[in-house]
Amino acid sequence: MDVNQRCGWGRVPARRAAVPAAVLLALAVTGARRVQAPERVVCVSKQINEFMYAIGAQDVLVGRDLTSVYPPEIRRLTSVGYHRALSAEGILSLHPTLFLTDGNFGPAAVADQLREVGVPILTLSPGGTPDSAEALLAELGRRFHREAAADSVLAAWRRDLAAALADTVRWAGRAKPRVLIMHFGQIANNYLALKKGSVGDQMLRWAGAENAVDSVGGMMRLTPELIARAAPDIILATDVGFDRVGSAQAFARLPGVAETPAARSGRIYRIEETDVMYYGPRTPAAIRRLAAFFHPGAAR
Repeated sequence: MDVNQRCGWGRVPARRAAVPAAVLLALAVTGARRVQAPERVVCVSKQINEFMYAIGAQDVLVGRDLTSVYPPEIRRLTSVGYHRALSAEGILSLHPTLFLTDGNFGPAAVADQLREVGVPILTLSPGGTPDSAEALLAELGRRFHREAAADSVLAAWRRDLAAALADTVRWAGRAKPRVLIMHFGQIANNYLALKKGSVGDQMLRWAGAENAVDSVGGMMRLTPELIARAAPDIILATDVGFDRVGSAQAFARLPGVAETPAARSGRIYRIEETDVMYYGPRTPAAIRRLAAFFHPGAAR
C-alpha cells in the first residue's frame, strides 16, 4: 500500500478533486441569488405610497395603511389599519422585510415590537414643502432603483406646477373667498381644520383664496362654535368626512356649519384629502380644481 492509500487520499476520485475556481464562484453566486428573498415592504404613508406607484416601484409593496387609497389599485394591498393605531401582529402577518414610514405612525410600541423580531424600519422625512416633496420622490427612486422613472416624474411635475402657478394671474385681482377646510380625523372621529402654514393653506393661496382659520400650525379640532365663528364663504370637506354625511345638503345642516355663509349659499364641496394634505405630482391638477370652486368664471 502506498502513502496515498494509507492516508486515505486515494478515496477521492481525481476528477472531483480539481473543480475550477470559476465554476465554484458561479455556484456561489447562483446559490446566493436563490436564498435572497424578494423585498416585501409595508408602507404606512399615503404620500410615500403614491410616490412608489408614480415611479413604478409598487411591486415591492405588500401592505398599506387605511388612508393610502391612491392610486385606486393600491386598495388591492392588505390594509394594516389606521396609521396612528397599528398593531405589530397585523404588520408581521405579511412577513415584511422592510417597514417604510414618514414617521407619522403609532402607537410607539409597534416600532419596538418590529425591531425585536428583526424588521428594519426606514423613516423618510415627509415632503412638507414642494422642494422637500421632490427630494422625497428622488430618494425613493434611488432606494428602490427607479432613478430614471423618478427623474421623469419630477420633470413633468415641475413643468405642470409652473404652468398652474402661471395661471394664477387669472384671479390675482379678484376678491379672495374665506375657505374652511374640514378634515375628518378617523382616530378620534371628529372634524379638524387645516391651519395657516399647512399644505392645505398653501393650496388655498395658490388657488386664489384665504384660510378662514387664523391660527398657525397643523390642524385644530373644530367645534360648532368655532365653525360658526370662522364664517367661511366656502367649505371644503375632505372625502371621508363628506361621505359619512352623504351630500352637500346634509353637510350644510351639521351643527355650526348651518350658521355659515357657505351653507346659506350652497358652497360646500367634496375634495380628496390627498389634494390638501401633501404635495405630489397631482398638486398642479389639484390647484386647478380648487380654483374652479373659488373663481368659476376665471379658472379653467
